[in-house]
Amino acid sequence: MISPLAHGSLRGNRLRALLVAGLVGALGGCASMGAGREPIEVQLVSLTPLPSTAFEHRLRVDLRLRNPNDRAYAIDGLRFLLDVNGERLATGLSNERATLPRLGEVVVPVTTTTSLLDVVNQIVAFGNQPTLQFEYDLRGEVFVKGAWGGGIPFSRQGSDADLIPRRAANSTTPPGRR
Repeated sequence: MISPLAHGSLRGNRLRALLVAGLVGALGGCASMGAGREPIEVQLVSLTPLPSTAFEHRLRVDLRLRNPNDRAYAIDGLRFLLDVNGERLATGLSNERATLPRLGEVVVPVTTTTSLLDVVNQIVAFGNQPTLQFEYDLRGEVFVKGAWGGGIPFSRQGSDADLIPRRAANSTTPPGRR
């Protein structure tokens, strides 16, 4: 016959074993999400004005997500902040789901909102430049289905040179007309 004290000890051992197994499984799951993997790259593709009001301006921001890894990801959403020439232009949220293929990319459209003050700050910043330039800072998080601990952070800086299609050095055909 097992004494009540021994029975409690067995239950405690089982509970500890389950907790350890759960912890090992969770850590293994976290490791499989990112250990030894390259970060997901996020690039600004385009900005398109949408119908707006006097106090609220809307933009469509297309973001290219690039996956340099040999594993596909189920994107469950993203959020970001976009600064242009050192001033905030827009913040964006999306619960758009997408599949980011292994060694591939996907473009995710996001409708953003910006305030009248942010637009005025952009006009002033452009007006204070000796030469017209467009430098941006894009930062935020990509949410991957099944990942623990929030989103995967990203940050990207660039300029208008990143957004303008390039012609081949010896090409006389305009881009998009080949």
